Amino acid sequence: MRQINTIRNCFTRALRGHYAPTGAQPSPSRLMDTELCLFLLETVAPDQAVSGVPALLDGYRALWDAVPNPRADAAVRLANARALLWRSQRPYGWEELLQAYLSAPEAVRGYHLDTLGRPIRRQCSVAADRWDWYEQLLTEPLPFATTGVRFAAPGRYRMSSTARGHGVTVPDNLPPAPAPALHDLAVRTRAPIEVAWQELVATARGMDAADLQAGRSSHRWEERLQDVTLQVRLADDTFGDATILRIDRILHMVGMVSVGKSTLVTILATWAAQHDLRVTIVVGDNSAALRMAHELSWYDDVVAAPVMGQNRTRHAERLHRLQPPAPGRLLPLEPYGFDLVSTACPLDAVRGAPIPLDVREAPCQHLIETDPDTPVDGWRDGARRTCPLWYRCQRHEAARRLVKANVWIATPWSLVHTPVPGPLSHEQMRYLEAAWRRSDLILVDEADQVQANLDEMFASAQVLLGPSQEAWIDEIGARVAEKLRATGRAPVSSRQIRRFITALNQARSAADIIYQLLQRDRVRAGKPVLNWLDPDYFTAWTLFNSLAQDWAGYTSKGRRPNPGWDNDELYKLLREQFNAFIDDPTGASGEVAGGLATLAEAQLSDTEEETREDAVRQWLTELSDRELAEGRKIAPAELERNVWRLELAVAVAVMAHRLNLMLAIWPEVAAELDMFDTLPAEVRRPPSDLAVAVPESPMGNVLGFQYVEDETDRRDGQLGEFRFFRYTGVGRALLVGLSDLFPADGPGPNALLLSGTSWAGTSPRYHIDVPVEAILRPSPQKLAAISETTFALDIQHQGERSTPIWVSGRYGEERTSALRQMVAALTQPGAGPGRPNRLERERAALPPGRQKVMLLVGSYAEARAVTNELLRRKSSWKGQVRCLIGDDELETGWDDGHLLRRGDVADFGTDDAWLLVAPILAVERGHNILNNDGVAAIGAAFFLVRPHPRPKDLSYVTQRINQYALEQLHPHPLDDDSPTHERLASAGSQRRRAAQRQWRRLLHALVAYSQLGTDERQRVAWTQLVTIWQVVGRLLRGGQAAKVYFCDAAFAPVTARRSDTDTDLDDASTSLLHGMREVLTPYFEPTGASTDRHLVQALYQPLYRALTNMGDR
Repeated sequence: MRQINTIRNCFTRALRGHYAPTGAQPSPSRLMDTELCLFLLETVAPDQAVSGVPALLDGYRALWDAVPNPRADAAVRLANARALLWRSQRPYGWEELLQAYLSAPEAVRGYHLDTLGRPIRRQCSVAADRWDWYEQLLTEPLPFATTGVRFAAPGRYRMSSTARGHGVTVPDNLPPAPAPALHDLAVRTRAPIEVAWQELVATARGMDAADLQAGRSSHRWEERLQDVTLQVRLADDTFGDATILRIDRILHMVGMVSVGKSTLVTILATWAAQHDLRVTIVVGDNSAALRMAHELSWYDDVVAAPVMGQNRTRHAERLHRLQPPAPGRLLPLEPYGFDLVSTACPLDAVRGAPIPLDVREAPCQHLIETDPDTPVDGWRDGARRTCPLWYRCQRHEAARRLVKANVWIATPWSLVHTPVPGPLSHEQMRYLEAAWRRSDLILVDEADQVQANLDEMFASAQVLLGPSQEAWIDEIGARVAEKLRATGRAPVSSRQIRRFITALNQARSAADIIYQLLQRDRVRAGKPVLNWLDPDYFTAWTLFNSLAQDWAGYTSKGRRPNPGWDNDELYKLLREQFNAFIDDPTGASGEVAGGLATLAEAQLSDTEEETREDAVRQWLTELSDRELAEGRKIAPAELERNVWRLELAVAVAVMAHRLNLMLAIWPEVAAELDMFDTLPAEVRRPPSDLAVAVPESPMGNVLGFQYVEDETDRRDGQLGEFRFFRYTGVGRALLVGLSDLFPADGPGPNALLLSGTSWAGTSPRYHIDVPVEAILRPSPQKLAAISETTFALDIQHQGERSTPIWVSGRYGEERTSALRQMVAALTQPGAGPGRPNRLERERAALPPGRQKVMLLVGSYAEARAVTNELLRRKSSWKGQVRCLIGDDELETGWDDGHLLRRGDVADFGTDDAWLLVAPILAVERGHNILNNDGVAAIGAAFFLVRPHPRPKDLSYVTQRINQYALEQLHPHPLDDDSPTHERLASAGSQRRRAAQRQWRRLLHALVAYSQLGTDERQRVAWTQLVTIWQVVGRLLRGGQAAKVYFCDAAFAPVTARRSDTDTDLDDASTSLLHGMREVLTPYFEPTGASTDRHLVQALYQPLYRALTNMGDR
């Protein structure tokens, strides 16, 4: 977290005695912020009007589009300004700030505006040094806020980490703490990294020797590295063999799935550590980080440590599940990582209490000194002290080990969300900032998946209410109620828990009222409420803005109000009052806002809907009789219509406010209730100090709601889904801009991005917008073997009438029933001796050592349903079937031996079972399932479902808008009709308007493959191509061929419906398989002109061959 308190205090002191703000005049601190915006404009875009300031602070390139030849340090100035002034980047917020600034006396202002709205600098006698201060703030590295850690001296304390504030006495005879070792987080001087391939081979050879000397099983590092060839892009866009790996700033490297990219990561990290370089490796989860840290530390000169998140209980439990002890033992034979996930608290032992603290209650930095002579109330506001045992505590061993480690291993979440502990650094920062400053090299494995993770952190969407099982308010309510019931409601002793429960109940009440209002509106003529809601999205602000326009006499004729409303005094008064109500729906005051707050209270307490409606009608009628502005009364166009709309707007404001409160305090509530996984990770707020390092969402940051109902909902009389989304930035920019995240701090670390599918055409999820400059190629022998992979359409049919079975496109019980029918078809006895069924025949046809089969479904719940049906129909298969479950699933029983945790999926390669049922995304990447020969144990895979985003899936919209956002970072010509002084403002508004159109188009579209236009359909095809190919990659390890079957009729709907006399065939518009072939074909045609054709052939040649050999039928 950056801060500028020193200069801010100087400015405030300089104004003391000269400036006492009154009314709407800004505070000295806010005056300085506004003036710093004007100074930024003056120094990077002279002669531009002040209306262009927001375009400088949104993270895009309006400056370079609008101003010829900006100064060389413009990027540094804009980055610093964004870190300090991010609250000023909204156009409507900036106008308000500017008017407040201009209302301050000229004597304390550094600028006035000319007739064109351009800032003109004034000579200042007050705070005359301000210009030097501003120049320093915009051009020099911004200081971090300090941690200010102070350790608890002997005495009596209360623990704010506990709900009841348990006490503890810190004795005076504790062993002295060792001298602390602090992080060196100075920005390193980085040079491009060059390493000869033979040097890496030598490093691998040394690793093999170390394994042999230690008696460890052979990892065959040298053999695996020799199995691949490094190629780099040449001037003609082909790729040629290279003997030097060079990483200069950022290198995007790809290689066919299962080619050995993770092997390169491990060897390169070892080489770098042995050459006095600091490395950070980004992996998929904490369990992988712990294992990699353990294994890398085997090798000479490598000191590896994981960057752990803060959910200690979850990490410890998962590690125990991944390393079960041998029979009769407490620990596994070769344990690792347990010393880094300790849950012990030494200070708890000092308490001497009979009941130990919960894991989450350890008072590491939460000790507050108590004074028996002071009142008890308000003790939590006291200064916090750190436990004097912190430097010896086993709980913090992982964090301390990072200080001296030369290899950090982190996940995207631990980098973005976890702060560096105060006792280890004088400066407040996240581990991402620390890794950026101290690393010479950052290695990102499975970079396309990391990109998707980052997108989710900054752009979230969640179903709040509706028939879906994902409806969060219903789900969180049920889980919190169950947790309170199971604990005898003990957690309600915590103030935060009480706040959360109250907010949850009120949000749920408001949501129920919203649904009631929408249900009642269905039978009204013209549906005046349903048709009032924007079908794309709406917020409390947009609803009340519409009411303000109507009541001020600017009734809209469609979506746009009559002109003149924005300068109308009555409109502005209503807008001000409505804003006050939205900020505090049950506590607002004021003539209008106070009345709305009373209506909100009534909404939450009155049980009769007629009573609530009558109260709104009476209030609105009385308000219509009052003169609110000089000579003006409100004039709603139609009273009844406005009553219904106002009632809905009040309910939306209450729900939005309570939802924001719930999300803000959720981390503390989750810790106290031990419910970290109840809130989807993507809905949690990203830290604001990193949000300014990425561009804001291209249409402006959005927090809004969407009400969606489809034809089936309307036909069945069901209400649709009520959804919430918040977009606060383009998360993937952290990845593609890794080397330039903090320009004022200097050049960043070198970064290597690796994946088998991070070049993926127009896929909005997986394609990384960094040119590929290097490829890892498998040996010709392995490539030839992999190219023998075959795909086949194997649509299953139901019953004697041979009705094709459709799974995709169905939901709920209908989908589960279709999966049961699929199992019945696959296990139907066949012809011949023994009458083997479809799966048994496939198993028998596979080569020895690879006679295992995988059935792929859409979720863990579907995997259980399919497994249960398999065992019901084929009881003789007991012990031969495995069902994949999540790492954190806890339900186990005496008959659950067929369940296999995702982290243990590698065990399937060597156990006695031959059939694995798994969700597609659970085995998409990151896990090797090998036999005793070290090659893929699974020989065949059956896709029982077609992978496809849900038709109303907002995550797809998120990925598309972020893909669009990165395109906006390229040069865009500006419309030439803008006046010269308004070019900057025009560039910003032009980009934002275009983005808003794109955003609304995407929100309005239904992501259904057969209904998409060519462009969007091909984007979906590229995305699902990656998913399918990554799953198939699990079957290719060691240079093996795979047999892949597509069983869902949705893969080829025309073919599935066709009778013997029909001649119709599927094509790319109806079949995903054809669509995948269509997007690959241009790169394989002899006359293809794409500069990426050689790259695509290197990545996808076996896939294209398998798709082509399927034919058109």
